[in-house]
Amino acid sequence: MKRFILLLFSICYFNLAHAQNLVVNSYAEDLPRGTGWTIISQGASTCLLVPTSNFLNWTMIPDGSVNYPYDHTTGTAGGTVFYSGCSPFLQGPFELRQDINVSADAINIDAGTMPYVFSGYIQTPVSNQTDQGRFIVEFLDATNSVLGSSYTSSWQSYFGGSGSGWVGYTDTRVAPAGTRTIRIRMQTQILFNPPAINVYFDDITLVKPVALPVKLTSFTANENGGSIYLNWKVNNEVNIQKYEIEQSYNGTDFSRIAALAGGRQSYNYVDNNQTGNMGTLYYRLKITDGHRAVTYSPIVHIASTVSPLIVLSPNPAKNYFTISGAKSAGTLDVIDADGKIVESAILVTPTAKINISTLPSGIYFVRFTNGKTTVFRKLVVPN
Repeated sequence: MKRFILLLFSICYFNLAHAQNLVVNSYAEDLPRGTGWTIISQGASTCLLVPTSNFLNWTMIPDGSVNYPYDHTTGTAGGTVFYSGCSPFLQGPFELRQDINVSADAINIDAGTMPYVFSGYIQTPVSNQTDQGRFIVEFLDATNSVLGSSYTSSWQSYFGGSGSGWVGYTDTRVAPAGTRTIRIRMQTQILFNPPAINVYFDDITLVKPVALPVKLTSFTANENGGSIYLNWKVNNEVNIQKYEIEQSYNGTDFSRIAALAGGRQSYNYVDNNQTGNMGTLYYRLKITDGHRAVTYSPIVHIASTVSPLIVLSPNPAKNYFTISGAKSAGTLDVIDADGKIVESAILVTPTAKINISTLPSGIYFVRFTNGKTTVFRKLVVPN
């Protein structure tokens, strides 16, 4: 069955990088370490002693290991990231914050015509810990009271199945009348299995858009045979370096799946790597010009007919559960509240029955990995 959604429009994009980034020390690189940011809560200092030269004021220079992957900006040694705090006993949330004075835009803000674009990246690289992080962007008046609706990203967690590598978050909204300060908050917490919190932030921007002479005349997405076919056309393309295709399952949290070089009037890409989640898929284009200016397209969405990757039934389950929907062979692990693997199985068929009769009551996570995709499901074992 073929489903199709088409978006046709003629719209001028906004150049985000030529406009000034209002965030101070957006890449965690400025000295002294932590410049521009205020520590609201970081947990116990005992976690920050090794190595003492690496952790300071919520910034660190990662070594490229599994727990400390390289920064998003360069992806190589020497780059700095914001880390998440530390919790040998407390679970958080911990927070790093920056307040940005936008009172110079008061006339346009109070007229309801001043948009701001926020973007940032989070990485949660450790699979057996419940580390999670999120962004919050708030609009404050002259008395520091929060106005209107704030942007709050979803919690990102490798353990929870919402991302392991760098995942981009972005939000564009008009500042509510009376806004004089925009507050950017980086929050982290851990549900169990402390002490460290392996959540990292990088490339944080807040800009006022200005016009860019590039026009997207059409953007289409259609599904056929389990693959998503994306096509777009542009006019007046000026010095565009690349188009990055980004995908989301909630319309807010996007990750890159491919990139195409600029220089044409029409483009196409086929997304064959679905994780198998039934529901709506969202796509957008991240457009970068030769000066590294970045702009985002409007979002297109499509109702996917692909079956869920894994389903647990029954759930809650007392003595056994059946896992179904896996499209390829893989490994299944049942993980307890301490992050320990208590049951494992190799799956070679789409459906398998898993014995859990020896497990005590509680909440568990079932992790399925097929070499390309890792998916988590919560499992409840009742009394």
